[in-house]
Amino acid sequence: QASELRPNAALWIAPCSAGLPVGLDRAESVRASFVHSSECVGMATILAEFDTAHCGMIHDAQLDTFGQCLATASADGHIRLWDVRKPKEPAFLADLGGHEGAVHQVAWAPPTAGVLLASASADGTVAVWGRQARGPSHWHRLRHEDLERHGPVRSLAWAPSEHGTALACASDDGTVTVVTHLGVVRSGEATVEHRWEARSFQAHGGQALAVSWASPPVFSDKPLGMQGARLATAGDDGVHVWCWSAALGSWESEPAEQDAAAEGAGVRDVAWKPWDGIVEMLASASGRSVTMWTQDASSGSWRPQQGATFAEDVYKVSWAEVGNILLVSFGQAEQRTALLKQRMDGVWDTMDVVVQEE
Repeated sequence: QASELRPNAALWIAPCSAGLPVGLDRAESVRASFVHSSECVGMATILAEFDTAHCGMIHDAQLDTFGQCLATASADGHIRLWDVRKPKEPAFLADLGGHEGAVHQVAWAPPTAGVLLASASADGTVAVWGRQARGPSHWHRLRHEDLERHGPVRSLAWAPSEHGTALACASDDGTVTVVTHLGVVRSGEATVEHRWEARSFQAHGGQALAVSWASPPVFSDKPLGMQGARLATAGDDGVHVWCWSAALGSWESEPAEQDAAAEGAGVRDVAWKPWDGIVEMLASASGRSVTMWTQDASSGSWRPQQGATFAEDVYKVSWAEVGNILLVSFGQAEQRTALLKQRMDGVWDTMDVVVQEE
């Protein structure tokens, strides 16, 4: 079922593509490891395995940009933060409560936005958490976005910093909502009010299950606003690509051919490859297949291409920051991880990640 919620099995340590934590299981423990890839297989060494003290299954875990803080999201409605600067000795920092349903996903904002963490919940809300000046253990909720009218929030992703502090959220009724921070208003010496704006549009006929931003049209230290912003979304009716139209003030659909292999199964995840100066590319997960998408230069239409097929269902795809390397999480009874790497001739090689004790 495309709607079945699965925990992430792996994630990249940002910004370096040489390491990744592996192994969120159905219990409440986390495995942290580094991967070393050879020509045919990736070797991952377990650095730590620890009990997070969550009272439910872990749905997601994400490292911050610097690989120093790990956020775990659970079915118990809580997010827990961990200091992992010493991976073998993770230290508890904080527990962020407030959601009344399972937390499906968490995401760290780009560093230019400050130390911010967003969470998406089955209760139909999105929370933006900010670290206080008192230290890494002190957090407060900066924004509570009520999207309950759209059902559970399945996925979220922060925009590149060039587009400002903005967050895209995918909901159960096929709606995608972009929440943007407009600035702050000071009233008195101590009171600061953050102003936010939320714009929703119908992205899918069924559920919207994942969302991913494109790299900005230009890399700049000055904000572009939504100029040139693009999104890819995944849902029950396939993959859709969107671009922001300043003239219309809305998100407009880009032409895309649907993957025949995904019809009826839905698409669980989509990831926009960081711009490499050559070609725009997406990766999507549907059933047991990973599909690559490229944009035709003449027509502008997005076309699916065969990526790889696995023996079990694929649930998550994630690009490395550099190189044509895609991390794939798959498997149900035993969750596994693989790397897809593109050769010079365009063929994708599959490398299984083997986890071993240190």
